[in-house]
Amino acid sequence: MSDFVTLKNINKNYGDYHASVNINFNIKKGKLVALLGPSGSGKTTILRMIAGLEHPDSGEILIDGKVVNDLPGSKRGIGFVFQNYALFRYMTVYDNIASGLRVMKMPKAQIRERVSELLKLVNLEGLEKRYPSELSGGQRQRVAFARAIAPNPQLLLLDEPFAAIDAKVRQELRSWLREMITTLGITSIFVTHDQDEAIEVSDEIILTNKGRIEQIGMPADIYANPKTAFTATFFGQNSVFSDYNGLRSFEENRTYDQVLIRPEFVRIFKENEPQQFSATSSPGKVIKTVFRGDHFDITVQVGDKVIVGARTAGETPVSVGEDVYVLVYRLLLTKGNDVSVLDNYVLMGDEVFM
Repeated sequence: MSDFVTLKNINKNYGDYHASVNINFNIKKGKLVALLGPSGSGKTTILRMIAGLEHPDSGEILIDGKVVNDLPGSKRGIGFVFQNYALFRYMTVYDNIASGLRVMKMPKAQIRERVSELLKLVNLEGLEKRYPSELSGGQRQRVAFARAIAPNPQLLLLDEPFAAIDAKVRQELRSWLREMITTLGITSIFVTHDQDEAIEVSDEIILTNKGRIEQIGMPADIYANPKTAFTATFFGQNSVFSDYNGLRSFEENRTYDQVLIRPEFVRIFKENEPQQFSATSSPGKVIKTVFRGDHFDITVQVGDKVIVGARTAGETPVSVGEDVYVLVYRLLLTKGNDVSVLDNYVLMGDEVFM
């Protein structure tokens, strides 16, 4: 599979602010890639430069093997879905979707055929005469998507496409977008600050921070194998400590700045539950429980540390104030911007958490 989008040594400054610093990456044809990072990390600047809405100070942007730096955005074969939909308020659904086709001076019969095809694709048949104000947020986003792909662009760019939509609809649209991109086979890049969204929807994640790329990889790999301290701290629901004193069965001859413990590195046992590795568990007291539907987040005081773990909804519940045992099997240690994994040496080689 060939590279379809390539950025080579891209730099972009706004005065003294370095929005993009030596950005390099390749995106394969037909892939759905997430530009992920916190606010101000440079992800939207990258998207806007690819779209031709911003011009890099140096470096090259290639689409389908052609340098497009000096090519207007309208000539790059790009569809763009904005965060706020950017629909024409006084146009119907039909006219919004058809707007780009009319600019291209496509014959009316072909426009009707294309719009009809897209209304069916995005499940909006029968709503073509409605105006944006008469639609739900999810429906408006589907119209924006249909309008963006109407001219058959080579590349689809989406800027925080789910940000303006409520949580339940956002979850549905994630699955819908993944299905649409797969069906169409169109190379797509979307900006998001939501790690769950990026992990669920994308084929690959490009993680940005302070104008630089921290890590690129498949969602499962980038989550499980962070290469920098920023990546380790950005992903997951980490409990963060300055040391791991009081946690049993970890080597002590390590130098580090911080200790990160993710909930999946933790098992929490009631006092009367059998444990295969009780000697390496630490006593603790439950200080908070939060029901999450299929599991409970359990916050436990272990010595001077507050650690968050989980128990499934099918396990016997624990209560605030209850004495429990906490088994930690892995730590992430950061030193500067480096990160390393430290496993509980008693458990190494045992698949007790599978």
